[in-house]
Parts: sequence; C-alpha cells; structure tokens
Amino acid sequence: MRVIRKRCLGLDLHKKQITAHLRVHRGSTQEPEGLDIRFGTMPDQLEGLREWVVEHQVTDVVMEATSVYWMHVYELLEGVTTPAVVNAAQVKKVPGRETDMSDAQWLSELHAHGLLRLSFIPPKEIRELRAVTRYRTKLVAIRTGAKNRTIKLVEMAGVKLTSVVSSSFGKTVRAILDALCEQVRPDAAKIATLAKGSLREKVSELERAVRHPLSAPQRDLLKMHLHTYDLVDAQVAATELKLAQLAQPYSAQIALLDLIPGINPLSAITLLAETGMDMSVYRDERHLSSLAGVAPGNAISADKRRKVSVRAGNRHLKRILIQIAWAASRKKDSFQRLRFMRLQTRIGRNKAIVAVGRQILVLVYHVLSTGQPYLDRGTDFYDRANKEKVIARYTKRLAQLGFLVQLTKKDEPTE
Repeated sequence: MRVIRKRCLGLDLHKKQITAHLRVHRGSTQEPEGLDIRFGTMPDQLEGLREWVVEHQVTDVVMEATSVYWMHVYELLEGVTTPAVVNAAQVKKVPGRETDMSDAQWLSELHAHGLLRLSFIPPKEIRELRAVTRYRTKLVAIRTGAKNRTIKLVEMAGVKLTSVVSSSFGKTVRAILDALCEQVRPDAAKIATLAKGSLREKVSELERAVRHPLSAPQRDLLKMHLHTYDLVDAQVAATELKLAQLAQPYSAQIALLDLIPGINPLSAITLLAETGMDMSVYRDERHLSSLAGVAPGNAISADKRRKVSVRAGNRHLKRILIQIAWAASRKKDSFQRLRFMRLQTRIGRNKAIVAVGRQILVLVYHVLSTGQPYLDRGTDFYDRANKEKVIARYTKRLAQLGFLVQLTKKDEPTE
C-alpha cells in the first residue's frame, strides 16, 4: 500500500500517560521501523515529548480526540510538526489489540497510508475566539436559569407578575422585585407606581399582583437569585466586550455576514468561530453542511427512502444556525421568510427551520469564499420564476369563486 507519510507518530492519550509509536518508512523494499516510548503529562514531561519529536525529525503526528487531553498536546506540537486529530469512533481497532501501545501503532500505520479522516482544527486565533463564544453560550444558559428560578420563586410566594407583564424580567419587573426584597409588608400601591412605559396603563392590575407579602426566607432567596443574575449578566457583558476585541481583525467578514437576514454581528462572530475564515478547507458547501449536521438525509434502500433524524454534527454550529434561521423566518420582505412559509406547509415547522438554517450556512460559505455581499432574492422570487403557473392558479381560483376572468396584458412603459 502506498506510503504518504514516512515519519509518522501515533499518540494514545490519557490523563496521566501518553503512549507513542514512531513509524519510520525506509523504502518500498524494507519493513518500516518502529519505536515505542511513553511520556507523562506533567508540563516538564510534555516539553520532553516536544524535544523528542524534534530530535527524531517527526513530520506528522496523529492522536484521537480523547476528552480535552489532546488540546494542549496539539498546541505544543503545532509549531514543530504537523499534528492531526481523528474521531475515535471512526478508528476501527484490529481484533485482539487491546493495549495502549497497539492503539498508537494502529494510528500511526493508518495515518502513514492516509486512511484516516482528519478532524477540522481551526487556527489558534479562531480557537481562542471559539473558546469565548462557547463560554458566552454557557453563561447565557446560566443567566436564563437564574431568571427562571427567580420567577418561579415569586410565583410560589403568590406574586402574580407574569400574569400582568409579558417580559418577565424587564425594567418594571426588576424594579418591583428589588422593592419586594426590601419591604416586609410591601405597599402595593406604591410598588405599582414603579411601572414604566406602556405598563403605566396596568397600574391597578400590578397593584393586585404584588399584594401578597413575601416571608423573610423568601426575601432572602429572592436577593440571592437577583444577585446571581446580576453577576452572570456582568460576565456575559464582559465576554461580549472580549469578543468585540478578538473579532476586530475580521470586521470585513462580519460586515458581509451581517447583510444576510437573521444574522447580527454577535451571531456572525459565533459563526466565524465555528467555521473559520478559510472556506478552502471544505470540499464544497455540502461538506460544510454535513459537518454542521444540517445536511439532508440520504437513507435509501431497495428504492425506498427511510425517514431519518438530523445527523449528529457540530452542535455549537447547529445551535447558532437554528437561532439565525428562526430570526430570518420572522424578517419581513425577505426571501428566507418566504422559503420558510412555503416549506412549513409541506414538511412542518421543525424540518423547515433546519432547511432554512442549511441554506443560510450555504450563503455563509459562498459569501466568505467569494467576498461578495448577499443580495436578497425578494418575496416575489417564485412568482417571477413561475409566472405562467401563478397566473393559471389565480385565474382558476377566481373562476371557482364565480367570476368570469379575461386577462389583458398591460402595455410596457415607454422610455
């Protein structure tokens, strides 16, 4: 079998130990040489691994994506060799080989012949941006949990704010909650006057909603919940500020993506953190869609198409795509909304939103590949593409309603 990489190192990673096998190909007529060695995972031992790689002139290193143990090793070797990461589920072990050393040998042999499907690892700058975007996602989820627990607490205490206001944590609700924390027996009429904006018209309803007093333990819990919310909210603001700083070199790409319906600067940064800036690493837009887990299913056997769920992929990229798709489906006078409305009547809302998300990802691919801005097709795209069918459909409908229809083409305007 053809050898692509002549000095290939396979690494089997664990928390406290790294097992390595170096495979050196000397020629087509000679058996490859093998060298087995083990390293620890403390910082000085990892430096020893790096020096050993340099000393033995290793050109390629392959490792499985085991937990988070591979990340530091990858960064450590990135400057001295060509590291690669593979999905452990896609590496089939030979029966009978159940040791760490055999795993390392199998990895190095497969990688030497180019038989492994390598995982996409973006450049270091993108990885740093990705770490912040994913941390912000976690913080937003924690903040939402703190908000829900707060509303649950006041509902259990008999305060019916959510029955009056639509925004359960807006300015009015927050001012009322702060007042409830401080007053043993709240003055409902005075608290209701804290209403702002359109809620001033519901002062009497607010007064009825906050009439029930909170007990001392409930007031203490409410203070804790609000304090937690404020802390997490401050962290979210700090991560967004950090993202703005890290994304400054990519302002041109962000501006281009911002023209696509449903995408704002923050979601554009999140998309770039997951896909990277260089679209040449993907074979085409279908390859990128497959990695995101939004590609159409392909399960056909004996000329029968089986129903399959959305395939697994990059869950972080899939999440932001679905969020963008929902935003695009609500944007008036946009082609994405028109496409969503047409699809949902045929395949349902859930499948339609995944289809819109995939189309947005395809748009992102082409915008970043060509550097050309997005141009919306408009809400009359299908009418212009199928003009005769549209005319026939409306004519038939009017006839069904009892009208005699005679169509006369309007004269073209003269210049």
